[in-house]
Amino acid sequence: MIFTFLLTASLLAQAPTATDSAIRQAVKDQVAAIKTAVAKRAYVGPISAKSEASITITNMANLARTAVVAGDATIKLIGGKEGTFADLKVGDFVIAMGDVDSQGTLAAKRLLVIAKPTPDKRQILSGRVTDTTTASFTLETTKKETWTVKSAKVKDLKVGGRVAVVGTSPTAGNLTAKLVVPISSPLPSPTP
Repeated sequence: MIFTFLLTASLLAQAPTATDSAIRQAVKDQVAAIKTAVAKRAYVGPISAKSEASITITNMANLARTAVVAGDATIKLIGGKEGTFADLKVGDFVIAMGDVDSQGTLAAKRLLVIAKPTPDKRQILSGRVTDTTTASFTLETTKKETWTVKSAKVKDLKVGGRVAVVGTSPTAGNLTAKLVVPISSPLPSPTP
């Protein structure tokens, strides 16, 4: 026992050598390189292809992105149920989160299957008010399109005034306004 104690004490008393410092520095450099080469990301979109251990996700910009799904990845199905890679199907809308390598491949650590988001159906129009009633106004756009806009803000508008409108279009040429913003004309510049 005394021998073990003396051997341990003598090993602890030795100062690190130049070789030890060089090895430590090389390890630190490699860890730093790995940290900069890997970035946390998420890919969102429907699964467009599936192979043994990876899926291809077509993102909102219509670009195909590959995600490798390891066995230890957490997979949550619609409704929050735990899932497996076998539960994933082409067409499922997913959010895959993990680390992306320099080639753009995602090592998925967490994958959520969600309902496909509904497309945004809002429209934005701008133009001149050509007529008003108690519950709507007529708008002529710069493209000479005529729209009937249903709005509670009609009393604030004047025929000939310019407006920007955000709303939904239940039928062609009709808009239910969510927001109406009068656009004031620029003030004339003073003449010298």
